[in-house]
Amino acid sequence: MAGKLMGALVAIVIGLALLPIVSDFVSGLTGTGMVFENTTTGSLIDLLPILYVLILVAGTIGYVVFSSRKKE
Repeated sequence: MAGKLMGALVAIVIGLALLPIVSDFVSGLTGTGMVFENTTTGSLIDLLPILYVLILVAGTIGYVVFSSRKKE
């Protein structure tokens, strides 16, 4: 179990280290003078960093919970 938790911790650290890249990508699409500046699509694109973190956390929790179950 400790190995699974350490793996999950490493995954979260690496995933959060990549968060500035996702944020820069979103800023490049929706920043001032960019393609999706004042559009509905731009508002949805602005939510990508939040979605990224939610998927990262949910995936890590799922990995820890489902990989620790014993197979019958």
